[in-house]
Amino acid sequence: MEPVPVRCRIPDLLIRIGKDQKWLSIVTEVSEPRISEICNLRFYNISIKRAVLFAYHLRCSVDDLFEWEWR
Repeated sequence: MEPVPVRCRIPDLLIRIGKDQKWLSIVTEVSEPRISEICNLRFYNISIKRAVLFAYHLRCSVDDLFEWEWR
């Protein structure tokens, strides 16, 4: 079995702090298309460093970024 992301929580976290993906792109220096791919689970194998950076700016823990299931 391995952990598989079933939902990205980044859009919800952005709404919670009143920001959008463009803002996250600017503060993290990650392209808007890449953030969109991450939010839509087309690309979810992000580095720990990037996850920590997202969590810092979204004011959450790294564990809050995705919902996972074991499959």
